[in-house]
Amino acid sequence: MIKLTRRTLLVGTSALMAVGTVPFRALAASRTYHALLVACTEYPALPQRNWLIGPKNDAGLVHEYLLKNVPDPVRFAPENVTLLAKDVPGAKGLPTHAAIKAALADLAEKVQRDDFVYLHLSGHGAQQPARVKGDETDGLDEIFLPVDIDKWINRDAGVPNALVDNEIGDALDAIRDKGAFVWAVFDCCHSGTATRAVEVDDELERKVEFADLVGGDEAARAAAVKTYEDTVASASRGLDENGARKPAFNLTPTGGEPIAKGKLVAFYAAQTVETTPEMPLPKGTADAPRFGLFTFTILSKLAENPNITYRQLGQAVLQQYSADSRTRPTPLFEGELDARVFGTDKTDAVMQWPVAVKDGEATIGAGLLHRLTPGSKLAILPSALSSLSDAVGYLEVQSAKNLESRVKPVEFDKKPALKLADIPANAYARVAEIAVDYRLTVARPAAIKGLEKETALVNSVLDELATAKETGFNIELVDPGKSAELRFAVMRENAVAGAAKDATDKPALWFLPASGDVTLKDGSKPPLIMIHPDDRQKLVDATTRNLRTIFRATGLSRLAAASDYKPEDVDVQFQVKRRDREGLEPLQASVVPRVSPGDEVHVLARNSSDQLVDINVLYVGSDYSITHIVAESLAPQATLEEGLLAFTDTSFGMERMIAVLTEAPPESEKEDLSFLAQDGVASMTRGLGAASFSDMLADIGMAPPTRSVMRLADKSGPKGAVMIFPMETVPRA
Repeated sequence: MIKLTRRTLLVGTSALMAVGTVPFRALAASRTYHALLVACTEYPALPQRNWLIGPKNDAGLVHEYLLKNVPDPVRFAPENVTLLAKDVPGAKGLPTHAAIKAALADLAEKVQRDDFVYLHLSGHGAQQPARVKGDETDGLDEIFLPVDIDKWINRDAGVPNALVDNEIGDALDAIRDKGAFVWAVFDCCHSGTATRAVEVDDELERKVEFADLVGGDEAARAAAVKTYEDTVASASRGLDENGARKPAFNLTPTGGEPIAKGKLVAFYAAQTVETTPEMPLPKGTADAPRFGLFTFTILSKLAENPNITYRQLGQAVLQQYSADSRTRPTPLFEGELDARVFGTDKTDAVMQWPVAVKDGEATIGAGLLHRLTPGSKLAILPSALSSLSDAVGYLEVQSAKNLESRVKPVEFDKKPALKLADIPANAYARVAEIAVDYRLTVARPAAIKGLEKETALVNSVLDELATAKETGFNIELVDPGKSAELRFAVMRENAVAGAAKDATDKPALWFLPASGDVTLKDGSKPPLIMIHPDDRQKLVDATTRNLRTIFRATGLSRLAAASDYKPEDVDVQFQVKRRDREGLEPLQASVVPRVSPGDEVHVLARNSSDQLVDINVLYVGSDYSITHIVAESLAPQATLEEGLLAFTDTSFGMERMIAVLTEAPPESEKEDLSFLAQDGVASMTRGLGAASFSDMLADIGMAPPTRSVMRLADKSGPKGAVMIFPMETVPRA
């Protein structure tokens, strides 16, 4: 929980600094873009239950994106993209230890100064007792598993053919020593401490338990596992000496390094004590293939806006996780984060693509990754430079793949449907509206032995609420284990791993995140309702209140997808004042900091646009409470500096600071979102839809039947944005 502190409003002129750089197009023309894609799925030395499916799909998707969808003038030539995978078109061999090391060495041999190298590793990660004692602060080596690993026999050798973090760091250093820029993405995880209270059928974690890696006789295996467990028990896992999250692979230096050395950016799917899943994606798509959640989210955010920085891309990934109600895993991002992805120009991204008409069909080179789904509307423009007001007609998406959509002309916005032959040559299709699906997908509780009566009662209540009118929420029920944003479980607290000795044995309805995890450490506890089998109405009322609360909190997070403000228009920064330290430290939207009781959050917002902007700051607690903190109008060039809140010790878990920006039309009243405030949870398709971002905000309180839609225009509609800054509150050590 939080308590509010005072605030002040300052009006002045903000100064923006421009950094001089080599013109991007000149640099792109002279540099070579390289890529190494590694996808490990089948592991002969491991039980088949440890085999994966998603990595080969990750590699295929990334391969296609690099060759066909990166923004001009970036170009990954096919001969400079090395793919190591099984059963993936274009692969040059299996991802064995020797093949991966050879590919990295080949890159180090041929790259030149200012070249760009993209490295993507999808597969299993794991941990092993450090081969060299004292080499790791926690006594553990983080490792990536090529397909030809063998069993662990002794500490000196470790897991044969595993890629140890130091090996990866040395290989990347050799590339960077040549002056090349490296972006490395690791879609794997190494360990997990969370307890999964309910099974999720379509999710598979990318980690291997150490016991599965150990060989030898029974006594030797038991001794090895004990060595590992003893090391884990004595380690400060997942955190560095300052209590900050620690990346899996130590790739970036802590001290100075030569100016001539190439820069590095590293994206990690999870911290070292978390797992990361693969699952059918996009959600809700029939027969969707499995992808790594991290890989797919990176590619989808990059497809939507390729001209962003790595920090902004990391922020977009975290915002999408928040919108999908995922409290875990916690991706990490480090390195030269303020550089632009692939070194692109700082230009406005426009969601538009050439229209190709062939054999009586029209297609565009964009699809599910770009948030296009059947029914999406796009304006037909004579050229890429045309305004939306120049639209000669409209297209509707009929079917969509990840990077391609089949479209057809339709009547829309008072314009008749064009014939395919009448679509101008060299025409572009530009997104004409943004839709946000507010529907909350809820997984029923699975049957638990001894709790059949309570489970049946809960399911009957859910059936009633799913069809009830004016509940303040809109839910879709799915079977236990299916893809969902919220999961129900019927269980007793004393049956949960890690429960306190005095935990109750009374049955309760638990509200769990998409992952199905339940965590009882660090003071956190999922919301729950005690079940009284003889009082059905009490369960109905409590479940209704909780679902309404959760629906509103998740709806606010999903509006991050409807942002049409640029960072240069309005800049919002949150800063943390630690209770025991002087000064303020930036709260970056691309990281998830840990905060404790007594710490404070301050905001600094600058309006660099020429329009009046309303800013609302809200705090969404781990219990889905929403606290409205401030509503202010920012005049052009105004600055807002505020001490917003201080953390208390009444609740802990993953929480979010949310800044809502809305452009204020002339003579309009100030946007005040205090109506969204709510207490927490105790431990119709709309045609053309809403006309403005403000209307979409109001929809959260009214629970639209399916989705809310904001029409896009060149300048006529007020802009708006939701910016999410996640954080984790933990007890003070």
